Amino acid sequence: MSGRHTDHRRRRGGRSLGSVVPLVTVLAVSLTTAAVVTVGLKQREAQATSEASLSLTAQQPLSGLVTKKQRSTRGQSATREVLVSRGATRGTGESSKPPKVVSGHLIVHKTKAQIDADLRRAAEREAARQTMTFQIATFNVLGSQHSTRTGDHPKYPPASVRTPRAVARFRSFGVDIVGMQELQPDQLNAFQAQTGFAAYPGYAFGSRETDNSILYDDSRFEFVSGSYFTIHFMHADRPQTILRLRDKESGREFYVLNMHASAGGGSYAATRRAGHYTAAATVNRLKSEGIPIFLTGDMNDRAEFFCRVAPITGMVAAIGGSTAGGCRPAGALAVDWVLGWGNVSFSNYIEDRSTMGDVSDHYMVVGTATAGPFSG
Repeated sequence: MSGRHTDHRRRRGGRSLGSVVPLVTVLAVSLTTAAVVTVGLKQREAQATSEASLSLTAQQPLSGLVTKKQRSTRGQSATREVLVSRGATRGTGESSKPPKVVSGHLIVHKTKAQIDADLRRAAEREAARQTMTFQIATFNVLGSQHSTRTGDHPKYPPASVRTPRAVARFRSFGVDIVGMQELQPDQLNAFQAQTGFAAYPGYAFGSRETDNSILYDDSRFEFVSGSYFTIHFMHADRPQTILRLRDKESGREFYVLNMHASAGGGSYAATRRAGHYTAAATVNRLKSEGIPIFLTGDMNDRAEFFCRVAPITGMVAAIGGSTAGGCRPAGALAVDWVLGWGNVSFSNYIEDRSTMGDVSDHYMVVGTATAGPFSG
C-alpha cells in the first residue's frame, strides 16, 4: 500500500510536474516570441519611418512645411510633420554644384534732379553743335550826372535828350546785346522803356549799382543766371556783371561779362591793370563750363589791355589783332572793347564815332558775333 501510494504520489507529482513544466516553457517561449515580435515590429516601424524620412528629404526641394498622414502597420493612424529642406541632394557624400553666375548690368535709380541734369547736359551738347550769330555792342553812355549844369560835362545835352539818340543808333545797327557803363537809374529806365530790352543786374545789386548793366533782347534770349566779379574802380570796390543767357533759337548758352576799369594815372593805373587781370582770371574760370564767353567794357586802355588779356585767355577781339608768336594789337584802337572765346569770330566791326559830342564822350562799338560748333 505504502509503495503504491508512494508511486501514485510520484506519478501524480510526476504528472503534475510533467504537465506544469511544459506549460511554463510554452509560456516563456510565447512571451519571448511576443517580445521578439514586438521588438521586431517596432524596429521595422522605426526603420520604415526613418527610410520614409530619408526618402522624403531626398526628393526635389519643396516649399514650406509638408504634412503627411502615415498609418502604422498595426492599423493605427498617426500624423507626422516632416520639414523638407531646400537644396538637399540625393545620396551621401555628394556636394551641391555651385550656382551659375550670370553677368548683368547694375541698375541705378536716379532722382528727378539727376534725370533733369542729364537731360540738360544732353540738350547742351546738342545745342553746342549749332551755330549762333547776333549783334553785340559796348557803350559808355556818359552818366546823367556828368551832363548836368554842375557836372564835369555840362556842354553835353541832358540824358533825357541823349538816350533817344543812342537808342536810334542801336536800332540802326540791329543790336541784340549791349554792355553799358555809367548807366544811372534814370537812364536804365529810359533805355528799357525805349528798347523793350531786359537788363541785368538792373536794380538787382541796388540802385547805386546799375552802372554796368547789360541790356538784351529777351524775345530772343532767355535769362539763365547772373552774378558778378569785383574790381577796384577809381575810389571803391565795384561789382562787374556776369550774365548767362540762352539763345532761344539754337538752345546755346553763353556768358557776357561787362566791366568798367579805372581811368587815369598813378594809383588808378594800378587798379586798372589789376582789374584787367581780374577779368582775365574770371574768363579762364568760366571756361570749364564749355560755353562761349564774351567780354565788353570801357577798359580805359588800348594796346596794353589787349596784350594783358588776350594772350592769357585766348580771346579774340572784334577789332582784330593777333597773339600768335607775340602780341600784335590792331591799329587805331578805342578804349571800348568787345572780345569773345569759344570758337567765336567777329565780322562787321563798327566804331561809331558820331556819338561823340551829342550822345556820349565814347564811341559806340558794335560787331557781329558768330559762335561756331563747340566741343569743349
